[in-house]
Amino acid sequence: MTVRLIMSGALVGQELAAEFGPLPPAFLPVGVQRLYELQMQALEGAGPVHLVLPETFAVPEHDAVRLAALGAEIVPAPEGLSLGEAVVYALNTIGAGDEPVHLLHGDTLIAAPPLHAHDVIVAGPRSTEYAWAEMETAPDGRVLALVNTPAGEDGHEGRPIAAGYFAFASGLDLLRALARRRGDFIAAINHYLADRPVRAAEADDWLDFGHLTTFFQSRMAVTTARAFNTVRIDGLTARKSSADTAKMRAEAHWLQAAPPAVQIYCARLLGFGLEQGRAFYDTEYEFLPVLSELFVYGAVGRKPWLRILASCEDLLRTLAATRGDICGDQALRTLAADKTLVRLEAFARDGETRITEPLSYEGRPCPSLLQIAERLVGAMDLTSGRIGCAMHGDLCFSNLLYDSRNRRIKAIDPRGSVDRTPSLWGDLRYDLAKLGHSIVGRYDQIVAGRCSLARHGSDYALAFAPVSCQPWLAEALKDLEVDGVGGLSQAVRAVSVSLFLSMLPLHADRPDRQQAFIANALRLWRELDA
Repeated sequence: MTVRLIMSGALVGQELAAEFGPLPPAFLPVGVQRLYELQMQALEGAGPVHLVLPETFAVPEHDAVRLAALGAEIVPAPEGLSLGEAVVYALNTIGAGDEPVHLLHGDTLIAAPPLHAHDVIVAGPRSTEYAWAEMETAPDGRVLALVNTPAGEDGHEGRPIAAGYFAFASGLDLLRALARRRGDFIAAINHYLADRPVRAAEADDWLDFGHLTTFFQSRMAVTTARAFNTVRIDGLTARKSSADTAKMRAEAHWLQAAPPAVQIYCARLLGFGLEQGRAFYDTEYEFLPVLSELFVYGAVGRKPWLRILASCEDLLRTLAATRGDICGDQALRTLAADKTLVRLEAFARDGETRITEPLSYEGRPCPSLLQIAERLVGAMDLTSGRIGCAMHGDLCFSNLLYDSRNRRIKAIDPRGSVDRTPSLWGDLRYDLAKLGHSIVGRYDQIVAGRCSLARHGSDYALAFAPVSCQPWLAEALKDLEVDGVGGLSQAVRAVSVSLFLSMLPLHADRPDRQQAFIANALRLWRELDA
C-alpha cells in the first residue's frame, strides 16, 4: 500500500500570516473551503492520506470531522523540524515500511497527480522569482538532480521546477537518503536520484499557495459564483455578467456614479456592455483576501479585525453623509418588508415548507415564517422620517475585500437600485443589517457548511463551528453607531432576520441550505423577540 503524506507541518510565512493569521498551509482559505479540501479531492481514490500538521496547532473540531470524512489522518509533528526531518518523523510515526511514499507539499494543489506511478517527480514551469528547486533532466525525461535557485534569480531557461508532488517507489531508500543527508530534503532527493531512475511528469495543472503573490494568482483558478451570475477573472479585470440586464446596469451605474469619497472604498469600474445577449461590467481585479474567507477560515487576531471593522465604519459614514432625495423609510420598506413577503410567497410555491405553520427553535415556540415576516415590519421603524443616503445594498463579508497595507476595505457587487431603477440611494439601516448578516447572522458560515442543522418535524436547532473573532466582532458592531443608528439596533436586527427569509427562494438548488436559513431566522427572531 502506498503511503501518502501532505506535508503541512510548519505555519505559513510572515506575508501570508499577516493576511490570514498563523495557519498551516493546508488550512489556508480558498473560496468557501480550505486548501486541504481541494487537495483531498485531487487525491480522491488514492487510499488513506496522512496530513502532517504542527503539533501546537489546535485543529478546529469541524475540520477534524471534515478531514476524517475525507479519509485523512492527522499526524502531529514537532515544530522547528526541516521538511526532511518532518518526513522522517511522519514515516516513523506511521510505522511505514518499504512501501512506496508519495509526498504533496501542503501549499500545493495539483489537479491530476500521478497517483499510481512511482519514482516520479511532478514538474511545472517557473512562474515567479521566488526560490524554487529546478529539475536537471536528461533527454529521456529522467531527473538527474534538483538544484535550488535563490529568490530573485531567473534560473536556467527551460528547466522545469519541482512542483511539489514526489512519488518514491521505496520508502526505505527515501528514509536512508534523508538520514545520510541529515534531513536536507533536496540533498536527500539527489542522493535517491543517484541510486534509482526517477522521471519527470509534466503537471497538467498545478497551483502554488505558498507565497503571497502565488496565493492570489492561484486563488483566481478556484473562484465561486452563484447560479444567476458568472464572474470571469483574467488577472487584470473581473467581469461580472448576467442575463439580468437591469441588474448589471444598476450595479455598473452605482460604481460609476458614486462620489469620489465613496469610490475610494469600492472596486474601480472599467467598462459596461452586452455580450452574447448577456450584460456585463468590468472592474479592476484586486489581489486581496475576502472578509468571508478571513471570518470563516482565517486566524486573524483582534487588532487586525478591529481595523477592518473601523474601515467598514468609515465607508458607512461616508455613505450616510451622501444624502439622497428619497425617503429612507420607503426604501427600507421596499427592500426589507415588501421584498421579504414576495420572496416568502415564491418559496411557498416552490418549496415543501409551509410558511403559515407555527415552528419552534430548540423546543421554544415560534410563529410561522409568514407571521415572523409580518411582525418584523413593525420592528423596522418605518416611520422614522430618515432621509435616504447613498447605499451599497449588499455590504456583507463576501462582498468586502481588505487591503492590509492601506488598512482599507474594497466593496464589490453593489445593489445599485431599490426598485430596479439604477440609483445610488437607499437606507443606512439596510447596509448595517447586511454587515450584521455576516457577523451576527453568520451567513458565511452557513454558505461554507460550517454549521450543523438539527430538525425534528417543525422544531429546528442550529449549531455553528466556533469562530474566535465572532463574539468580539458582534460586541464591536453593537457599540458602532453611524448617523444615530446603532449597529445592532432593533430596526437593523429586524432587517437582518428578514434577509434570511427573503433569500430562501434564491437557494432552491440547495434545500439543506434553505433549511439552515430557516433555522437561523428562527434563532435570530428568538433573540430579537426576547
